[in-house]
Amino acid sequence: MHRPLILLLLLLINVNLSAQKVDILYFTDAHRIFPVDDVEGGRGGVARLKTVVDESQSDNSNTLVIHGGDLCGGVLFGGMYKGLPMVEAFNEIPVDICNFGQHEFDFGVDHILELLSKSKSEWFSSNLKNRDGEPFGKLPKYLMKRIGGIKIAFIGLTDAMNSTMKSNRVIQEDLSIAISDIIEDLQNVDFLIAITQTDLETNRKLLEQFPDIDLVLTEEQYEYESNVFYKGNKPIVATAGNMSSVAKISLQKDVRPLIDIIPLDENIASEKYLHDMEIYYKKDMELKLAEKISYLEVPLNFRDGITKESVAGNLVTDAYREWHKSDIGLINGGGIRADIPQGDFTLKSARSLLPFGNKICQILIKGKGLKSLLKKFAGNTKGQLLHVSGISYQYDQKTDSIQVKWKDKVLSDDELLTVSLNNYFLKKLDVECDVLIDETDANAKEDYEVLRNYCKKQKALHPKVQGRFVIVRE
Repeated sequence: MHRPLILLLLLLINVNLSAQKVDILYFTDAHRIFPVDDVEGGRGGVARLKTVVDESQSDNSNTLVIHGGDLCGGVLFGGMYKGLPMVEAFNEIPVDICNFGQHEFDFGVDHILELLSKSKSEWFSSNLKNRDGEPFGKLPKYLMKRIGGIKIAFIGLTDAMNSTMKSNRVIQEDLSIAISDIIEDLQNVDFLIAITQTDLETNRKLLEQFPDIDLVLTEEQYEYESNVFYKGNKPIVATAGNMSSVAKISLQKDVRPLIDIIPLDENIASEKYLHDMEIYYKKDMELKLAEKISYLEVPLNFRDGITKESVAGNLVTDAYREWHKSDIGLINGGGIRADIPQGDFTLKSARSLLPFGNKICQILIKGKGLKSLLKKFAGNTKGQLLHVSGISYQYDQKTDSIQVKWKDKVLSDDELLTVSLNNYFLKKLDVECDVLIDETDANAKEDYEVLRNYCKKQKALHPKVQGRFVIVRE
């Protein structure tokens, strides 16, 4: 056989094989546009992601780019720019499909609808609903794609909507119910893929309940690690936080998915246009946050506040209480989001601690209601534990009992107290209270501004653990 004919046949074979394979590039939790610099060489960044996408599409035109959720809020950059730079970058890459994370709703429903209007990606949700029960934003409940001769159905699920801005304009339907409602429409496909923002245990339960699902692409389980877990032979792919890695999943009919984790590290070159965008936003952010406010004499560790009293929680609640001259300051531990080293305390430090830009409101509440509120979250280990200023409390998990002290006395049920808290937590309250200052009030300043004002009055900051609350666990 002539050499040119052999080469032509080989080319046709390769083209045919490529046409029968789909490559998915999956990443999640893209809160910031430029690399995180907490490891040597940095991790993440949209410019490195663009390089990986371009190379994959050059090798196989049947490449689908998917973001699992969370491009707003969550970190300092997300709090400052509220997701718009990420949408701009996603349009440039481009990202084909986006699922919602709860942080997309940190700045309200109108804001995410505005971002959707600017996004060229295809958004969908299987379990987020409008008040009338229809899919949120009139988006598709699922996606059906035929690529390279392979038929793929996608389910999109978002959990933990109780940890973002509460609104009756978006309702989280139970994940299992949402799948049950559409599963019959998703038959006769080569692959059924669930894109989820939920924890590992929930993903495993969903795979057990719905064996038709072939693959789960889920949220980060660890900030610095990418993982491929399994339920039986079904993969659950969780890439590292802050867009630190990309999973490349190769799909072929009647073949188990092949999964490769690609770190977005210094070994990946940065595409020039998006690298220039990264530099612009990094400089813009540094310029806005350079102001020195005070000096911090002890480091702040935000993770301490998830399960116990922390110096960061004490500093923040003191600032809240002082702002409105309230009896009490209050914040949930998960509302504090960054470690701050000892040294100059800058506006960047304040905004890193409190990246959501919540407004500080004030309520009037009876002692009975306050005890009920503290008790409700006292056993929580997922970010809802309440840090306080102006009172102290002790909760016994075994007896489910709580004692609260105010002004060195046991708080009575009928005592009236003013409480400073952010509007995020205010909207979660299910106890009786009167709202004295809501988020629309001119005195309801953003949380980081309240902290900035408090710290600026002091030449040095030395918050301490003072026994403000004790949780006696079982």
